[in-house]
Amino acid sequence: MILVTGGTGLVGAHLLYHLLLKGENVSALKRINSDVSKTRFVFEFYGEEALKLFDKIEWLTGDLLDYDSLEDAVSHAEVVYHTGALVSFNPALKDHMLRVNEEGTANLVNLCLEKNIRKFCFVSSIATLGNSKNGEIIDEFSYWQGGREHSAYSISKYRAEMEVWRATKEGLNAVIVNPSVIVGPGDWSQGSPKIIHTVYKGLKFYTPGGTGFVDVRDVVKGMIALVDSDVQNERFILNGANMSYQSFFEKVAKGLEVKPPVRKAGKKLIGIAWRFEKLRNILFGTEPLITKDSARTSLKTTRYSGDMITRNIEFNYTSLDTTIQDTTDYFRRTKA
Repeated sequence: MILVTGGTGLVGAHLLYHLLLKGENVSALKRINSDVSKTRFVFEFYGEEALKLFDKIEWLTGDLLDYDSLEDAVSHAEVVYHTGALVSFNPALKDHMLRVNEEGTANLVNLCLEKNIRKFCFVSSIATLGNSKNGEIIDEFSYWQGGREHSAYSISKYRAEMEVWRATKEGLNAVIVNPSVIVGPGDWSQGSPKIIHTVYKGLKFYTPGGTGFVDVRDVVKGMIALVDSDVQNERFILNGANMSYQSFFEKVAKGLEVKPPVRKAGKKLIGIAWRFEKLRNILFGTEPLITKDSARTSLKTTRYSGDMITRNIEFNYTSLDTTIQDTTDYFRRTKA
């Protein structure tokens, strides 16, 4: 039996499909208020036959911070994929996010050690890697650097990684993947799929920075291949292409058949925007559309190398053009 945490999230939902397609027996951990229709929506992307696979998921109700429910879930598993995490840029949720992502991961790896899980795969983020200071390409040997520029989310994922590495020293057989910005169909109202919806509604500005992007299908296929391989206690950046935000938004807009953003937002305008969103959050408690951390990131150009995985296992990346086309096609069918 394979256990997947975060089964209603973007990566978790696609992972469940590909594991079931492979013929695996799969259970998925979900919180009591999680909406499994989000996962069904992802399965529909793969066609009507995929819905037959959706019905084979064994849903388990639990929480990363509820040790007893987590123990029940892990007890019957041989392999664990940990995709579950809280992602938020709302300052009011900072402490809770840090606890869920760090303590929740600690709970999970401790149980995996206790139950002698055969292999553990953790979905981390490029947010835990070092910063590019002189334009160099970030790879697996670019290490976290201290400082105040890290977002609460990146800190939480870094601490979660440390729990996994600690567990490997105690005998856990694990692999970590660090995806760049993940592109693919999912809940259009949150996470990276929300970018597609934002462009569709009419994005007016683009920022001068750039980053790496990767197909969600490549992320989950890479995870499965690494778990099935002899590779252990290694990390792998998953990055299909580096691209400027302007180029990415233009490609998304073309796929959606809408106008691309044509106005460049400089440092001054972005500074005004995040301060306005901070005030809105303070007054009304709403999730900010842009924060000081995300504003800083949007002005930087960082490039990543995703080549290491191709040297360790048989693995190829999907063209980002194909990824964007498939994603925008599904958006137009389901949202437009």
